[in-house]
Amino acid sequence: MRNFSIMMILVLLSGLLGGCSTAKQAYLEETLDLGYVQRVAILPLENHTSEKFAAERLRDVFTTELLSQRIFDVVEKGDLNHFLREEVSEAESYNLDAALARRLGQALSIEAYLAGSVDDYTEMRNGSYSYPVVAVTLRLVDVKTGRIIWQASGSTSGYSTWGRVFGFA
Repeated sequence: MRNFSIMMILVLLSGLLGGCSTAKQAYLEETLDLGYVQRVAILPLENHTSEKFAAERLRDVFTTELLSQRIFDVVEKGDLNHFLREEVSEAESYNLDAALARRLGQALSIEAYLAGSVDDYTEMRNGSYSYPVVAVTLRLVDVKTGRIIWQASGSTSGYSTWGRVFGFA
């Protein structure tokens, strides 16, 4: 049952990434039993956009999504940031090597971490209606082995005809 729940959250995150996109890709390591992942950390996302706070905004969105689904416990962002300040340089906080990932796992009692990048974050305008277009790549990595458990890339638009016509957006 737990594996099914974990698969569902990954599908939901893939859906969040994919939304109305025309292109999305996903990978799942099928040989791993996902039931062992109880607690995760969400690393700072790399920001490949000109929007200064896009990565922080989306990191908070992903945290909320994981917590609301009650599939994983998520490390408090402050605890993770403290570990990162003490143990790694800023560049390393985006891409951990195997030794650093093991130390992170031990220090924060996690089995995996979520990392990735915000590849596009654009505010589009259609008349008086504005909406975001977002592209993201995320991966869930096992802290003991360094293996990628799951990875997805996709883009989505906040545009909604329903929302625009009826004022829901």
